[in-house]
Amino acid sequence: MRKIGIRYYTIRDTQSMGTEMVCLGRVSAQGARCSAAKHPSFHLSQGFYFTMALTLLESQKHAKTPQELAVVTELAAGQLMSVLPFRNIEGNGLFWKREESLPDVGFRNYNGALAESYAEVSQQSESLKLFGGDIKVDRAIVDLEGAEAKAYQVQSRVRSMRMAWESLFINGDSNLSPSEFDGLATRIVSGSSQYFANGGGALGLGVLDEAIDNVDAQGGRKYLIMSKSARRALSRQARTNTQIEITRNEFGYQQMIYAGVPVLELDRDHKNVAILDSDPAAQDIYVVSFGNDHLTGIQNGGVSVRELGESFDQPQLITRCEWYCGLALINGRAAARIAGVDATIDPS
Repeated sequence: MRKIGIRYYTIRDTQSMGTEMVCLGRVSAQGARCSAAKHPSFHLSQGFYFTMALTLLESQKHAKTPQELAVVTELAAGQLMSVLPFRNIEGNGLFWKREESLPDVGFRNYNGALAESYAEVSQQSESLKLFGGDIKVDRAIVDLEGAEAKAYQVQSRVRSMRMAWESLFINGDSNLSPSEFDGLATRIVSGSSQYFANGGGALGLGVLDEAIDNVDAQGGRKYLIMSKSARRALSRQARTNTQIEITRNEFGYQQMIYAGVPVLELDRDHKNVAILDSDPAAQDIYVVSFGNDHLTGIQNGGVSVRELGESFDQPQLITRCEWYCGLALINGRAAARIAGVDATIDPS
């Protein structure tokens, strides 16, 4: 998958004090050249480089093989995975500093001094998790039914990975299973500023509006994530006051929008277990902001599909699907949780 980033260069004229300019540019992983740096009187110092997050739909454009294209297409088939961006990172984790407070500012008198003040930051990190599975197909099936039988098994495995990933996005808990990443339910707990209690009754539009306002989307895009039963409840609530509209997404499917925020539905995981509404009378709704510096997926290299050949023990062909991936909440205000929604109550 292609990596895209921003690199800046500070160019200073060493023969003339104070002459300085900054070059910004879109560059590839191989780096860039700045023609001004070739002048002997200029000194070039290089700044930061980071990788921009791409959605799986956007990454389809950079697929190198038909197999890679098929895998990415299947992963992006769900509503959530089609819009969630993924940052390509180097190494086994992502490290960043989260802004906790800004420095103070003020005025001073003549011959006076400005008070010292510093921004407070905290070191954050997210590690990649090893996600995937092996596919074993009897050699006789391939010989008798052709390569299509094996291709179907690979497609089914990738579909299972997508549905399991959607479930982990909400319910992942590294305390219960250290090999998986934490989902939003684990990250946003009672007592947090991003946790809003609905009280166990019908969805309150006031609580929903407050949660939407409390999510920072500067540089990102807001979405509502809920179950189908919660979406129906929201539709009943908002239909009377014209706060919802129905549009069509890029695939031609209908998508509901509440107060300008698109609604994403999560249904069931790969084991046919409800992700959000296992108890329709007590479920959660999430407000998220997707973006490079908000809530984003992380990965190293995308999904890998490797042919391991025939097993020594049994006449089976083995294919391994593996994805080094994770979830990073870069901005602490990029997600909010509305807890205790009863979607079975008709407010009318």
